[in-house]
Amino acid sequence: MQNSWWHPYTTLLKRILIALLFFSISRILFGLHNRETIHGITFLNFIYGMRFDITMLAIINIPLILLHAFPSHWFYNKSSQKICFWLFMVLNGAGILLNLIDTAWFPFTQKRSTADFFSLITQGDDVKNNLGSYITDYWYILVYWVLILFFIRLMYKKYAQLNLKSPAPSIKVCLIAFPILVGLTIITARGGLQLRPLSIQAAAQAGPPNTIPFTLNTPYTIIKSFGDKKLTDYHYFEKDELNKIFNPHQSFQKNEFNDLNIIVIVLESFSQEFIGLYNNGKGYTPFLDSLIKESYSFPNSYANGKRSIEGIPAIIASIPALSDEPFITSPYGSNKINSLASILTANKYSSAFFHGGNNGTMGFDNFTKLAGYDKYFGKDEYDGPSEDYDGKWGIFDDSFYQFMIREANKEKQPFHYTFFSLSSHHPYTIPKQYSNKFPKGTHPIHESIGYADNSLRLFFNEAKKQAWFKNTLFVITADHTSSAGNEYYNGRAGIYKIPLLFYSETLKLKAINSSIAQQADILPSVLDLINYSDNFSAFGNSLFDSSKKHFAVNYMNGSWQIIANNHSLIYDGTKVNGLYDLTLDSLLEHDIQNKNSVLLKENSLLLKAVMQQYNHSLINNSIIAN
Repeated sequence: MQNSWWHPYTTLLKRILIALLFFSISRILFGLHNRETIHGITFLNFIYGMRFDITMLAIINIPLILLHAFPSHWFYNKSSQKICFWLFMVLNGAGILLNLIDTAWFPFTQKRSTADFFSLITQGDDVKNNLGSYITDYWYILVYWVLILFFIRLMYKKYAQLNLKSPAPSIKVCLIAFPILVGLTIITARGGLQLRPLSIQAAAQAGPPNTIPFTLNTPYTIIKSFGDKKLTDYHYFEKDELNKIFNPHQSFQKNEFNDLNIIVIVLESFSQEFIGLYNNGKGYTPFLDSLIKESYSFPNSYANGKRSIEGIPAIIASIPALSDEPFITSPYGSNKINSLASILTANKYSSAFFHGGNNGTMGFDNFTKLAGYDKYFGKDEYDGPSEDYDGKWGIFDDSFYQFMIREANKEKQPFHYTFFSLSSHHPYTIPKQYSNKFPKGTHPIHESIGYADNSLRLFFNEAKKQAWFKNTLFVITADHTSSAGNEYYNGRAGIYKIPLLFYSETLKLKAINSSIAQQADILPSVLDLINYSDNFSAFGNSLFDSSKKHFAVNYMNGSWQIIANNHSLIYDGTKVNGLYDLTLDSLLEHDIQNKNSVLLKENSLLLKAVMQQYNHSLINNSIIAN
């Protein structure tokens, strides 16, 4: 058999099958490490997963396939086979490594990485500064990878070696086989003979939304999203009908402008799961619990994304994350936008963005300049001792809060500050003097949450002594959630649950509002509270306007979610994949779209209107109304 003309082609098949086996193993590892989030996996998920793997293998192995496509006499020597071996190891080893990296990264993002992965790791020096911590904390990823490479090499040498003594196929055979092999590769790379190439959204066919990441593989989502940077200009509605359903261009009918100072505090990775007030007293935030009781709070509040680079634009500019690539790093990142800073600056406010991280991290310094902030205060601008640097991300929270107070005391009122904390970010480093001062909990982040909460307490204690405190509106929220230990907080709705509260001694805000809220609502809500009356743009609504529809939108793994009317609707761009009653089915296990046609239509129309307005505004650089 080995002397047959098809030997080089069967050798290629064996090599691809070996790669497929170990990609499947990396998928199993992904599922095992994230089993609390990805539950309900069926055999269909695995079969669909292999379809995505085969498609991806056809794409990344094109150089190797082309070498086998015309195996003339030059192919039958040790040098050529060494090239094949190293191509095979490098291409497939890199793909498996990306899968394994996502095994550890998934709890933070709840989705497979996409093309923006490379943009994110090159933004600033964060990866370089934290590489040692990543390797230390996720050492098992390297162990898995080394073991997989070892066994791949072993199987390659045993089962996929070309018999160099076998005669090469004739030129006639090569000329016939070449177009056949190329054609099969093209068909496989597009995922089959269906009308459209296999898409990320197709993973929804395999099972519930939470199983989609298991079905996909990371090299595939990265490759596919490289071609998806430009948004689709949807045309679900005509303009008049569209604006009736949802219009981002808004204004209020107000009388007297109230020039309160505005301080927005964004807490790194503060899931609602960590807040005792929302979890029967089990939490790590005693101060935040007490502050919520004295504030106007929204227990049904949701993030618009799963990463800091997605959360900040949603909070300060009301731009949710509704596509694979974050707004900041997307082709639309230089579009004209309005933000709290740009709007308030036009009303004689000064503004500053405080983030104790290394300057350049995630492009926040550039983005905040685009957003209209007068100043950016990062690690480089910090005026305290060098010991306040955590050695990884930036300045410890308690020290940087006090730095903001010192800057505020120099400022003429009114002013607008946004403060983005960092100490509750991996590797969860806290100052040595606070070691063992806070509950360790069941996850490394829990102690740092306790420290971050205490830093917030120290800030408020000191801020209350300042002349500007009583004339200040505080908004406190989170950039996104963190990895969760609770089944609900690992679900498609719960993974976005964050705190949101408004505190002001002047406005005497104190209530619990059960309306659905989102990060994109912060900008219009602040403007409403200070009686702003000019035009502005927002992809959310004021939470203090009962006449408006309140909802939350987000995007993950090729599908959009809207939470409205206490229901979650999942839409993949073509069809609705599920409608769930969050009151009765918080884990999104029972699809009721066939039982509630009224809510199905209402939520679908609202989501499509938001999607159309969002994409059209970004594509045409028309977020700000003419």
